[in-house]
Amino acid sequence: MIRFLSRRLGRALISLILFQAILFALIQAIPRDFFTLEFGGGEFGELMQDLRGVEGSPWKQFLDWIVGFFQGNLGNSYANPNETVLDMLLRLLPRTLILFLPGTLAGFFLGLWLGKVIAWRRGGSLELGATLVGTAFYTSFAPWLAFVMINVFGLALGWLPAEKMIDLESWLETDATVDQVILRMLQTAAAAALLYLLVTRVSRRLPEPRSRYRGIGAGIIVVLVVVGWLAIGWAPQAVDILEHLALPLVTLILLSFGETMLAMRTTMVESLGEDHVPAARSRGLPDKMVRDRYVARLAVLPVLTRFVVYLPFVMIGSLVLERMFKWEGIGLALVAAAEAYDLPVLMGTLSLAGVGILIAHVIVDGVNAWLDPRIRAIGRPVGG
Repeated sequence: MIRFLSRRLGRALISLILFQAILFALIQAIPRDFFTLEFGGGEFGELMQDLRGVEGSPWKQFLDWIVGFFQGNLGNSYANPNETVLDMLLRLLPRTLILFLPGTLAGFFLGLWLGKVIAWRRGGSLELGATLVGTAFYTSFAPWLAFVMINVFGLALGWLPAEKMIDLESWLETDATVDQVILRMLQTAAAAALLYLLVTRVSRRLPEPRSRYRGIGAGIIVVLVVVGWLAIGWAPQAVDILEHLALPLVTLILLSFGETMLAMRTTMVESLGEDHVPAARSRGLPDKMVRDRYVARLAVLPVLTRFVVYLPFVMIGSLVLERMFKWEGIGLALVAAAEAYDLPVLMGTLSLAGVGILIAHVIVDGVNAWLDPRIRAIGRPVGG
């Protein structure tokens, strides 16, 4: 297993370097740059390049970038030289994560559940309706869907805030900053998720119906979260952020759940034809147990792999939504850097996104290899 993971990490490292080389070449191929756009080129533009540390041929700049990247130095923004790119990304990362993580996970698990249900109840109106809706949202153009959500639910109906992250009136009587509240919200969500997983694991040892115990545990966790936020006095600010987060979050879920649902339906239908399914039914097991334990468990692995492959497109959709909803995260900063030809911000942001995607691929490969020893045997030397 260690040898398998080592090979995967080595390939990921090579892929990362090649990705950065291609990315750097594409950005360098743009006929304009930040200094020409900002200072008009000429001697003054060259002087500003020297002051900002831009020197040497493109090859030397790329080598300097690679060395700095693996040392944790992503350089300084051309537009804002007083802040390093890494500091900027770390400051904006929680704002992006609070949209990207819940939206991606909710879309994935919603797609799994719907795909499982419609595969088990094939041929009905539920399958037709879910397939049509999922396909419609899956193939939607992200800016167009965001435009519709803003105009319908934000402006016409007025149910939710259409843009921005906060309403300033809710923050006048507190010393908390937006970043502090968002970071605390992420920590709370992670702690609540771990507690619920613990409740789920403990409930397996209890008699049926286990869903009752899980519901009670979820209710207790919600009460603890509400009491905790009221105790620290940041509850109004958290609610304000959640209200502004609702529209982009729902939009991201709608964009992402359809692909997972269709993939889960396909793999579930294939798994239903396996020999162990009729054997499980012949033992008198309930349909729900046969569906969840004997069919869905086998079907979920290829869906998870496909989801990781699809993850870059979900990430791009999340960044685009930040621009549409004026959610001040990494996506909005990336768009501003692209408009200003700010090379360090572009390289740093996209390179770190590439690192995250490659890590996700390695984790999925490791999980698949752990569950299926045949995968670990691929590429193993004879007698090894």
